[in-house]
Amino acid sequence: MKRADDRPQQRGWSRIRPSVERWLLNPADVAVPKARERRLRDANPCLRMLDLPASCSLPAHWCDVDTLWICQAGAYAAAGEGDYGPGEIRLARAGMVCNRISVGESGCRLLLIGLGADAAFHKAESSVSDTLSARLDGFETAWQRVSLNQVAWQEFDDPAGRPTQPVQILFDTDPYVLRTRFVPGFSAAEHWHDFDTLYLITEGRMRFGDEGWYETGDIRWVSGGQSYGPEEPGADGVEFILLSSGGPVYLHWADLEPPPRGKLIV
Repeated sequence: MKRADDRPQQRGWSRIRPSVERWLLNPADVAVPKARERRLRDANPCLRMLDLPASCSLPAHWCDVDTLWICQAGAYAAAGEGDYGPGEIRLARAGMVCNRISVGESGCRLLLIGLGADAAFHKAESSVSDTLSARLDGFETAWQRVSLNQVAWQEFDDPAGRPTQPVQILFDTDPYVLRTRFVPGFSAAEHWHDFDTLYLITEGRMRFGDEGWYETGDIRWVSGGQSYGPEEPGADGVEFILLSSGGPVYLHWADLEPPPRGKLIV
């Protein structure tokens, strides 16, 4: 089946457009009538979108990879954690048993990001491996939540002293996630990051060099060590979430530090 990822990964980047991907009915691991999913990316990080009907419940389950839950519409409640709605992100560690997910009266749309492999649900009665159980012991909590409207904005420090835009640091250990906004007219010149990076455009539109425009809801993946740009927002600015897979978001300007993997080829 063709994915929404419309560029071959060996080229070092891909554009993912969930809005053009068809819905698949009744995903096998969800066990909720009338649930739908979009399979968006099979490589790390893996992406799937779930559309859950009103007032349904996901039975107790666990995943074998750390998984970010980004609520895009509607609401849900996770047993022992509370309610989640748009603007809230949930991190569930691999092997954590979630006793119940209750969906609100308007249903719920979720973007699930599996860090390392697919975020597939395993029934709670399936045994969690000793390896995952031992790993969970290394965390203070097996889950975390971030509310975007409660995280302080701060300056993004550029060692070269060039202008940047403020950021919110959402997760500062693996996974490394931040949110930023580019005001109209701002431009980030050609640059590169050390680690593979995922962009989630949450508001407005944005252009990445010769790749063209990304609209609200679009997702971009780019491999670490390749330079690209400039990054430019649309006329009304842009807001996006940035996920760095493997390490923090470090910024390197291509004219000051040559990219180890060269300039991205479009």
